[in-house]
Amino acid sequence: MLQADLDFKLLFENVPGLFLVLQPDPVFTILTASHAYVRATQSELEKMVGRPLFEVFPDNPDDPEATGTSNLRKSLERVLTLHKPDPMPVQKYDIRQAEEEGGGFVVRYWSPLNVPVLAAEGTIRYIIHRVEDVTEFVLARQFGQLQSEKTEALERHTITMEHEVLRRSQELDQVNQELRSANARLSELDQVKTVFFSNISHEFRTPLTLLLGPVEDALADLETPLPSVHQTRLELVHHNALRLLKLVNALLDFSRIEAGRMKASYTRTDISRLTSELANMFQSAVVSAGLELVVECAPLSEPAVVDPEMWEKIVLNLVSNALKFTFEGEITVRLRETDQAFVLTVADTGTGIPPHEIPRIFERFHRVEGGRSRTHEGTGIGLSLVKELVRLHGGDIQLQSELESGTTVTVTIPKGSNHLSAESVKVDSAEFAPSRPDLVSIAEAERWVSSQPNPLTPPQPFPKPAKGESFSWILLVEDNADLRRYLTELLATVSHVEAVPDGQAALEAARQRKPDLILSDIMMPRLDGFGLVREIRKDPALHSLPIILLSARTGETNTVEGLEAGADDYLVKPFSSRELLARIRTQLEMARSRRAWTLQLEAANQELEAFSYSVAHDLRAPLRAIERFSGMLWEDQHEKLDETGLHLLNLIQEGCVRMKDLIEDLLKLSHVNRMELKREKVNLTEMARKILADLYQRNPTRLVEVQIEPGLWGMGDARLLAIVLENLLGNSWKFTGKQASPRIRVGVETHENQPFFVVEDNGVGFDMKYGGKLFAPFQRLHGKEEFEGTGIGLAIVKRIIVRHEGQIRCEAEAGRGAKFLFSLGVA
Repeated sequence: MLQADLDFKLLFENVPGLFLVLQPDPVFTILTASHAYVRATQSELEKMVGRPLFEVFPDNPDDPEATGTSNLRKSLERVLTLHKPDPMPVQKYDIRQAEEEGGGFVVRYWSPLNVPVLAAEGTIRYIIHRVEDVTEFVLARQFGQLQSEKTEALERHTITMEHEVLRRSQELDQVNQELRSANARLSELDQVKTVFFSNISHEFRTPLTLLLGPVEDALADLETPLPSVHQTRLELVHHNALRLLKLVNALLDFSRIEAGRMKASYTRTDISRLTSELANMFQSAVVSAGLELVVECAPLSEPAVVDPEMWEKIVLNLVSNALKFTFEGEITVRLRETDQAFVLTVADTGTGIPPHEIPRIFERFHRVEGGRSRTHEGTGIGLSLVKELVRLHGGDIQLQSELESGTTVTVTIPKGSNHLSAESVKVDSAEFAPSRPDLVSIAEAERWVSSQPNPLTPPQPFPKPAKGESFSWILLVEDNADLRRYLTELLATVSHVEAVPDGQAALEAARQRKPDLILSDIMMPRLDGFGLVREIRKDPALHSLPIILLSARTGETNTVEGLEAGADDYLVKPFSSRELLARIRTQLEMARSRRAWTLQLEAANQELEAFSYSVAHDLRAPLRAIERFSGMLWEDQHEKLDETGLHLLNLIQEGCVRMKDLIEDLLKLSHVNRMELKREKVNLTEMARKILADLYQRNPTRLVEVQIEPGLWGMGDARLLAIVLENLLGNSWKFTGKQASPRIRVGVETHENQPFFVVEDNGVGFDMKYGGKLFAPFQRLHGKEEFEGTGIGLAIVKRIIVRHEGQIRCEAEAGRGAKFLFSLGVA
């Protein structure tokens, strides 16, 4: 069995023994439990999963000396702190009994062991809580009232358990040694990683300083001011250099925290004023986004002891996140106090988080895929960094979210400084002065909302080109506001440009007004670049559009992935403007050539259809004459003709019938493309029954097992769909003619999440190596002497299905029958 086929949850729940799997969060949320544990605690698995451990299993409120819960909590907290297994001495637990068994509590004595499950990066992914039930042994020791044989049995069990405890202790000691060794190696790696990040940060900061200094000097130079076009370009450089500095600092902070080297400088701070000022810095961006910002930070009874720079990062990250995912309603920032703590709450009415993503939301580098947001930018460490900064303050962070309703993040930090190391606490109060890199958060937020296209503004018509001049239209898809503006200005020199922030907006724009080319980023909110390519290629009206993908991901594998997704070209960031423009020109020229060839081919097809139609009409008159005169000859002279003459006369009449069928099929083939398509709801079940009833009337002696599924409805042109079923069912009827037990089935199947109507038989079938030729005109896989036909029927069927924007395919095996499947596209 492959590993991917294993159901680990099912295996765990059925493993013998008493086990729980816990989430390493502050309330130790229950993820699952073995069935043995569920039975032992007289619980129900559905009522346990997803709830805090001590909410499901509280202490007996009637037993003031109960310590099982508090001891277990301390053990689990030691696991979180030390990242090591923690064996516990025997504990007394009060298990709540079901009401039908009298309610109340029953006493159990358990020997627990709490083991962390470490992820590859060294963080705790889960905690396994295992217990051994030693109730009988403890009671025997306590009361000594058991019968001798039972005592002997228990003593034997005791010896066995002591051996087991010894063995487990040895195993545990070995595991602890391995963990200590692994932790030592991890510590070394952390130290190397910290040194690396420190060095690389220094190396980044030097060129960034040389970038920011001259750029800021040039922008502030009033004596020799820059031309406006250069001013705009340097402002773009300045903003993105600051953004790069902010990313470098964030990665360095995170690395220091992981290695335990983050140095905090705690001071007495008026966090009410600080929080209010930080939140109100977003006022302009929030108002521009059409939202309301509510800031409620009442004066506090005492200053908070915090690191002001860390508190700044916490508030800016949370408010920036709220704006990123909120499109209507409000963002609320509240600061309050309790007897023991200060509580910061940042709530929004945004898109919310899917329930299955919430347990992982504070994991480093984890990002929720596919959610709607103002931008897809980010490192995925913002909330993880916030959690670590809160932890450094001895605090706690909680998140509640409901999809499409909003998210609330609550940060709690203790009052006073007893929980902090004395050497890191300063006496002086701190004054608020936002750091330069963190001010980028405000600037980025303003760019998110100032660059969002107005969905209520219809696209403006492009100016008509002058005589002899041709304009192209490029649809630009990029969620980064700066890059979107830069590319718009660059492409405007060679083309008309419409810029949108994500793949979904691009798809809607392309369907409203077909562009000449799409230039798209890959990583975007709502619908990414690969998803956009797939949707474009599935749309019959857009499938031939040239698409160039832009991505920051390098390497041959990523390039191949982009091209295999259906893109025409793939360009890696950073790129030169000359290279981009050259590739765009190449794709536009290739698209023009394809359109020219398509027009020529369509013109040739129209001429051929007109010729076929004309020839078919012209052949009708002489054919009717041959048919009439041969009929008269038969009526008047057949008694005088010898055997050879009668045979020749039969051949003439059979040839007339085949020629008549061929002319009718040619006219039908030509007429299919000329008919106006009128979509309506068509009862294909009833249509198939009528067609087969006609076939029975023509061949009343045939016995065919027919299965037609009820309720087959399709959206299409009833006249054309009747032609489709007449041909497919007529073929099935014809090619099952030599079978002893012929069968025909009409039904529906789902393929690629799309319904396909099916006509299947057990007739002569064919070799699938000829399947590619099957739908071309005049293609026959069986001789005329075996089965009649003109070889045009399936070509007519395919043209009808293509006109309905659907697909048709076949499956067959020689001597085993054939199956034809067709879809009808989008109504």
